[in-house]
Amino acid sequence: MQRILSTFIIFVSAFLLFQIQPILSKELLPEFGGGASVWSSSLFFYQSMLLLGYIYAHLLSRFQLKQQLLTHTVLVVLSSIITFNHFDVAAFLALPPTWLVIAKLFYQVGLAFILLSATSVLLQRWYIESTNAKVPYHWYSLSNLGSLIALISYPFIFEVAFSINQQKYYWKTGLFTYSALLLCLIYVLFKHGQLTKQVISKPKTNLLIKPNLLWIAFSATSSIMLIATTQMISINIPPMPLIWALPLVIYLLTFSYVFAAAKNYNRTHWAYLLMLSVFAGLFMFFLGSQFNALAQLLIYSFILFTVSMICHGELRKLAPDSSMLTVFYLYIALGGVLGSLLSAILAPMLFEQITEYIVALAAILTLFIYTQFTQAKRLSAVYQTALLTTLLVWGASYGYLFINFNQYNLASERNFYGYVTVKDITTASFAERRLIDGTTIHGSQPLNKQTEQTNSYYHQHTGIAKSLSALKSQQDLNIGIVGLGAGVLAKFGDKRDKIRFYELNPAVYSMALNYFSYLADSPAQIEVAIGDGRITLTEEVNNKAPLMNALIIDAFSSDVIPTHLLTEEAFSIYWQRLTRDGLLILHISNNHIDLMPVLKAHSKRFDKSLIKFKYTGTQLGSEWVVMTNNQAFLNSITLSDLSPTTTYSNTPLTQWTDQKHSLIPLIKF
Repeated sequence: MQRILSTFIIFVSAFLLFQIQPILSKELLPEFGGGASVWSSSLFFYQSMLLLGYIYAHLLSRFQLKQQLLTHTVLVVLSSIITFNHFDVAAFLALPPTWLVIAKLFYQVGLAFILLSATSVLLQRWYIESTNAKVPYHWYSLSNLGSLIALISYPFIFEVAFSINQQKYYWKTGLFTYSALLLCLIYVLFKHGQLTKQVISKPKTNLLIKPNLLWIAFSATSSIMLIATTQMISINIPPMPLIWALPLVIYLLTFSYVFAAAKNYNRTHWAYLLMLSVFAGLFMFFLGSQFNALAQLLIYSFILFTVSMICHGELRKLAPDSSMLTVFYLYIALGGVLGSLLSAILAPMLFEQITEYIVALAAILTLFIYTQFTQAKRLSAVYQTALLTTLLVWGASYGYLFINFNQYNLASERNFYGYVTVKDITTASFAERRLIDGTTIHGSQPLNKQTEQTNSYYHQHTGIAKSLSALKSQQDLNIGIVGLGAGVLAKFGDKRDKIRFYELNPAVYSMALNYFSYLADSPAQIEVAIGDGRITLTEEVNNKAPLMNALIIDAFSSDVIPTHLLTEEAFSIYWQRLTRDGLLILHISNNHIDLMPVLKAHSKRFDKSLIKFKYTGTQLGSEWVVMTNNQAFLNSITLSDLSPTTTYSNTPLTQWTDQKHSLIPLIKF
């Protein structure tokens, strides 16, 4: 009975651990601009709490079994009571975005996460102390299975079926269930006298036992690879639980597989896949945005799977006996924290691009070669040469590609919200300066100002130009633009117009001001508000700011539109900032997401007419949607103008709210 209860408790705790991660991270997205860094910051928090959980388990194991059980159960019951208490941490702490994400998560679920993290290690320890059995390493595999089920089920079941508040309610019910199961375990151990038996002598454990440094190195490398892969995918595909869950599922699946049995990992078999993967990773780092969403997911997943299998397979080979059980898990957790620290905190300060992805590939290749040369027996000369040649050729290839892809860079900057670059591109047919956010052009300007700009989302034949021209024929512009880019839209204003930009990323404003002349050259009255557009617009509604006659949503981050700008609550704010006949204009050019089902649902919900402009005349085709009840504007738009589409009888409705929305049905595969 003890074995059955223990395994069930481990499964439940692992499920709860990995179910709460996407719930809280998704809830935080709107507060921090909807960017991928929310998830990388969250992962740093979760892995830090995991380390604290393992330290807690390691220190608790110094005491008698009865004391361990009672202490842990009391703390779990306490955490069940205080989890999800409402408190606005941001009102009392002035922190950078990364640390504010961590503070909010710690307040909501910190204690519970630490205790749940310790469960697998503690129950394995309790089992060997009360039965004198060998370490049940396969229970670690069971723990990962619970985590996998939690991650896979969330985007396909829980996110679709329940609101965020409902998800949190059911999760807290699960936490109370976990507490009840622990009480049942105590009862069973008391009933069978296990707590009074001195089955094994308990040596005093020492927290500072010198580790095998490879434990930390392999764990840190796999952690860097996990977060960097998620960041690479999220450059062009919106941050959402599915995109977060897929790399984490691969990470856990490899852990589960190799720890189920030592024979499941064979170094030689995986060596050749590693050689292929490091070059595939190098190719994706520079050219990954050229592939569609499905291809990107498959290639990045293959690379991560290979690297994780090697890192976790080597950890299983290095696993110690029972006397070092808690120390082993503790240092694995430490490696995970160090890896996430580099990826989430240090990398944005050290690198202008997601260079930690390349660092992780180089580290795993180097570590693997080192272990092969120091621990494997009878390596052939051909095999050794192949490994070393792979390392040298890969390094040379990176250097060559880095020089060629960055030779046009004028400036680059990376922060919590992403990374932006200014490039001067000169070819036989054109010469222009580009602002690139991630991998997507977010505005360009001819180096010769007399040159007509046709290769752009904003030239005179696009939907935005047609819409603003039609509006200007009725009245002067008094418009808001969520998303600055290079400031290209400022060129549509004249001296009687007012244009107010809302820009989340200070780096984008700096680039637009210092490397492009749109803001300075525009005769219109220009204002730029730094901060999340939705939050700033809400403040303006509360302050009864003068209404605008058009609001443009052009808030891309690379190829991603933050979902919190497209919910019913967001649209309600937009209409409160617009005059009765105002225009809501949305830029929906996107290689991976079809937003029309959401916009059609909103047009019906708010009783607005909807038209769509699609332009495909240049390399940068564009799609713009206008929602309005301005009949004069609608009458002025003829079918010859970019052939705007006005009927969508075959488009399903997808209603999005802050509490409930999913991108999965909208992905273009």
